[in-house]
Amino acid sequence: MHERTGKKKSRLESWLKSATTPVFLVSVTRRVLFFNTGCEQLTGWTADEVVGEVAEFVSDPEPHSLTAMINSLCPPPEVMTGREQDVPVFLPNKKGTPVAKLIRFVPITEAERVTSVLGIISALPVASHNQPTSMALRYHAELSALRWTLKQRYGLKTVVARSLVMKRVFEQIQLARQTSVAVHFFGPRGVGKEHFARAIHHEVESSFGAFVPLDCRQSPYELQEILKRLLHPQADDTPTTSQHPRTLFLVDVAHLSRDVQERLLTAYREEEKAGKGRPQLPRLMSSSTELLQIAVTEERLLPELYFLLTPLVIEVPSLRKRIDDLEPLAQAFLESLNRGASQQVTGFADSVWPQLREYQWPGNLDELLLVVQEARHNGSGPMIDAKDLPLRFRAGLDAQSINPVRRNLIEEPIPHLEAHLAAVERDLIRRALAQTKQNKTQAAKLLGIPRPVLYRRMAALGLAVL
Repeated sequence: MHERTGKKKSRLESWLKSATTPVFLVSVTRRVLFFNTGCEQLTGWTADEVVGEVAEFVSDPEPHSLTAMINSLCPPPEVMTGREQDVPVFLPNKKGTPVAKLIRFVPITEAERVTSVLGIISALPVASHNQPTSMALRYHAELSALRWTLKQRYGLKTVVARSLVMKRVFEQIQLARQTSVAVHFFGPRGVGKEHFARAIHHEVESSFGAFVPLDCRQSPYELQEILKRLLHPQADDTPTTSQHPRTLFLVDVAHLSRDVQERLLTAYREEEKAGKGRPQLPRLMSSSTELLQIAVTEERLLPELYFLLTPLVIEVPSLRKRIDDLEPLAQAFLESLNRGASQQVTGFADSVWPQLREYQWPGNLDELLLVVQEARHNGSGPMIDAKDLPLRFRAGLDAQSINPVRRNLIEEPIPHLEAHLAAVERDLIRRALAQTKQNKTQAAKLLGIPRPVLYRRMAALGLAVL
């Protein structure tokens, strides 16, 4: 038996070494075992640089990154169960442009157990371009292509979007990257305003200093002390370039107290009068959930500060207004969770997408990330299934169907989200218990949760557990 296994392994190694087609070999732990000459010529990296590294099922926009190239060699988790898969990829190149290729992942088995995976790289047929049989693999391929396109067109590495409504945002961000003027972001909570500000900073200002977010809802005394250190460092302070504040991001700027507003104005007016070449004070960026003109009209914001903060204003839309971005955003969040994880997850089952698209997403991108995190934690397979979606999400979806959102009726009172979801969850549990005649094991099955979770939720919601 051992002799036959040894001969089989020897024949495989001989074929791999002699093959002119780009081929590689990956272990069940996703470690690269072999990287032939064809792969070296195609990617620009040598076997010495690649063999021994671990691949992850993650899309990466950096075309000349060794990590991105290695990750493109990662087989989908389904291959480890014995299923052969074709995956379109944008294969990074050390010196040139990434190329669209097709990787056929072939599981190699011994005694009916997958021991390694052979990867065969070939040209991507025009007829099957970006159209793998699995929807999850299709979204993975589309995410890779989207990241590369955004990197090329706008220079953005960490932002994912394809909707028309985001095109204007990207164009404004590109303008912000070409100047040093103050930028103000407004939009609902959870839409990623700080993320966009960081994207601008890292592309333009990061070599000059740090990005410093400042929550304007802190006490005026705390804010005064922080601004004193940021805007007027002591002579004996010798921060390194990476520690020196280069961008000051004012979160919820409409909440600044009057004396803090005046301190900011004084500091930036004095610098403007001094006119010393490159500004010494940090570049100002800010955010709000309302139009700052409203805060000015209500005399909560000084008009002079308003004009200082708003040379460039970028409105960031809610997730519902950019619902076409849902698939790449969810896929990007999921793949980011694959980094460093022992279990890799390909994507979402087809049954998940209608539910994700139907949901209203009151918490926007922050809520989407939380749902993806919890679903990944709940699942145990290679893909997120509908049953893995968090109970809170499913309760919210049911609440929408019971009491549909009437977007045009502004006068309709909005209940507190937590209280509303708790009421819906309490009602679902009571209905499940009534239907099963108080059998908690059967009720938990109806709700799609483990029995210990049902007990914890009943206790948290004030329902009798006994």
